[in-house]
Amino acid sequence: MNQTRIFLLLLLFVIVESGFLNSQTFVFAQLTGSPNLNTAGWNLTGNAYSGDTGGDVDTSPNELILTNALGNQSGGVFYGTPINPLICSRWTVEFDYRIWGGSAADGLAFCFLDVPPTGFVNGQGVGIPSGANGLKVVFDTFDNGCGVNPELQIFSGIGYGECAPGIIKLTNVGNSLGFIRSNGYQPVKITYVNGLVTVFINNIQYLTANFPINFSGYMGFTASTGGSTDQHSIRNAIIYTDQATSDAGPNVSFCTGSSATIGTTPNANYVYSWSPSTGLDNSSSANPTVTLSNLGSTSISQTYTVTTSLASSPGVCPSTDQVTVIVYPDLITNSTVSICDGDTYNFNGQILTANGTYTASLQSSQGCDSIVNLSLTVFPNFNTTVDSSICQGSSLLVGGQSLQTAGQYNFTFQSQNGCDSLVAINLSINPLPIVSCASSTICAGDTTVLTPFGASSYFWSPQIGSISQEGILTASPSFSLNFILTGTDVNNCVNSIPVSIDVNPLPDVQLTSDQLNYCNGENILINVSGATTYLWSQFPNNESQQSLIALSSEVFYVSGTDLNNCTNTDSLSIIVYPNPILNISENQSICAGETASVLVSGANLYSWTPSGSGSQSLLGPLSTTTYYIIGTDQNNCSSAVNTTITVYQNPQASFSANPFITTSDSPSITFVNNSTGVTSSILTVGDGSVYDNFDSQLDHTYPFTEGNYTASLWVENQYGCTDFSEIIIQIKGDELFYVPNTFTPDRDEHNNLFTPVFTAGFDPSNFNLEIYNRWGELIFESLNSTKGWDGNYKGVICPVGTYTWKILYKIPDTDEYKLVTGSLNLIR
Repeated sequence: MNQTRIFLLLLLFVIVESGFLNSQTFVFAQLTGSPNLNTAGWNLTGNAYSGDTGGDVDTSPNELILTNALGNQSGGVFYGTPINPLICSRWTVEFDYRIWGGSAADGLAFCFLDVPPTGFVNGQGVGIPSGANGLKVVFDTFDNGCGVNPELQIFSGIGYGECAPGIIKLTNVGNSLGFIRSNGYQPVKITYVNGLVTVFINNIQYLTANFPINFSGYMGFTASTGGSTDQHSIRNAIIYTDQATSDAGPNVSFCTGSSATIGTTPNANYVYSWSPSTGLDNSSSANPTVTLSNLGSTSISQTYTVTTSLASSPGVCPSTDQVTVIVYPDLITNSTVSICDGDTYNFNGQILTANGTYTASLQSSQGCDSIVNLSLTVFPNFNTTVDSSICQGSSLLVGGQSLQTAGQYNFTFQSQNGCDSLVAINLSINPLPIVSCASSTICAGDTTVLTPFGASSYFWSPQIGSISQEGILTASPSFSLNFILTGTDVNNCVNSIPVSIDVNPLPDVQLTSDQLNYCNGENILINVSGATTYLWSQFPNNESQQSLIALSSEVFYVSGTDLNNCTNTDSLSIIVYPNPILNISENQSICAGETASVLVSGANLYSWTPSGSGSQSLLGPLSTTTYYIIGTDQNNCSSAVNTTITVYQNPQASFSANPFITTSDSPSITFVNNSTGVTSSILTVGDGSVYDNFDSQLDHTYPFTEGNYTASLWVENQYGCTDFSEIIIQIKGDELFYVPNTFTPDRDEHNNLFTPVFTAGFDPSNFNLEIYNRWGELIFESLNSTKGWDGNYKGVICPVGTYTWKILYKIPDTDEYKLVTGSLNLIR
């Protein structure tokens, strides 16, 4: 029986004799000790430590202090072995506790948790973590607003809270629980019977609740101070379970074929089960008989475990104990001894000199039979002649002597049996083989074959590539190597020579081009470098530079050979993009001053010459012009197209009226057509009369009344281009003026100034002439009726075309201002 079980039995005896529990109680765990607290098997967390509180009569560190009297401290202690209340349905916890030394902090709790907390026990709820699941018996000394404190509480569930739903509590009504916080230690007993939890303090029952536990868990204590201060401590903590006591008895030993009794005296209140049942006469007896055989030559052992439970609850909450049985063999020793011829051997007092088998009967140290069988062999002495040979340069070591020359040598040795052996050695010398093999030079990536001569077998170092049975080495190394070739002849003589494979690197052949992407028709230059000579797959010559016209995408290949005759290859992929196909508006014709729209498509970007931009331009050339457009696509390839705009010159409309100012009593006017480049002319004289095919001259008579008439000439040429001119015809009796419709400022002697002619009926000091170009810009102004326009604007000659004039003058007799307008043609 082990020492722990003897101690527990003695402890049970003390407990039973003291009247606390019955004889079936088993001490499951304890946290006691003197003078020092024994915490073996317990896990301390947070601020917990063993020490002395001053709350008992001694100064020994035999108390478990969960917190000091400081704020925000938490501590816990849990037993490391779980217990299953579904099997052990009855257990009792006894301990002494003390809460004192500060300002009435949170309190102390006994816990049964599914997972014991590790590390620091967080929380101010008496140190119980918020996720802890299980049973809690709480001694609450701080009022959280759910009843008068101190309180005694029982709670089952996750976490803890003084106000939690389902909590069973007893509050301090009438100061009935004031003793819970005290300077001295107070004894507590908590019992659990199939879910019924009862709490005793100072042997008085205070609180009970029914909280069955259906999982294995760990028992322990927690405490915390929160924002207040108190020292929380426990001592003399013992956990009892209601179970039987197992006793397997002391260890036993015996010789093979014998037997022994194990176990203890039967107890009618217990049932027993032994494992294994090998060799037992009854595996359910309290003290079975063991009978075992040992046919080996060494002792054997068998460990038996007895499981004991109460007869009232067989198999429930069992306890176990173990015993070891040792079985000694009856020894039969077979001994073999050899001696040399002429020697003797003493066997159990008998002197032996001859070969044979002898037997003796003895007794072992364990008192078991021991039989010794002796086989004696007598070896003879030997005389031997040995022929031996060595290779040239080698030596033969015999009896500590090194033999290097041919001859006969005599030695005296001991045989392998320890007897005398006379040896004569005839030594001969064999020559070394003459090994040869030519070295090799290759290019990187090539394969070489090295064939050795002069021996029977060969060994290469290092070993690379493949080696045939004849020792021929076939290899493709990527770098130069030096070998040691070792040849062995038929006499097993060995000779070595150096052999090398020199590996020349391949030339770094590089195919390059200024660019990899070309447009159709561009010139491609391809350069190769890195070798001495080249061979192209697409070109007939072996130059290092090749030139070609880009027609289609292609991959070019070349091989280059260096001075070591090593060859390498390279390739270059050239992509050739097609040039864009451009579409442009067909050739067009316009009259001078008109515009035409040109549309181009098929590319992304366009460049126009001499003018234009984008994919569409509105163009108005002064003369026939060919426009060239270059279109560039997304691959930067381009094509060119062109279109022509033919410009036809407009006809020049010009006519005269004689007179253009007349009186109402003679309103007959002669019109003369002076136009050039026309095919048809239409004249309107301003009084509703229209003359088609006005070719040269006609006479027209206006009404015999005073009035102003505008005569208009419309002309057109064979290209459909037109022009227009007007003359003011004045039929009046007073003011007379003439405004010409055409002038030619070409610096000859005729018609170089545009000057309106006023004869009478106006105030020269109130005269204003303004001339505008086709865009409505004022280009000439005169306040003098005798000053005309010379056809220039800001010193620059104005272009040929039609211009508009305005004349504002005053009639002196009526102070009336009159405004007359018209157009004129500038011809050069």
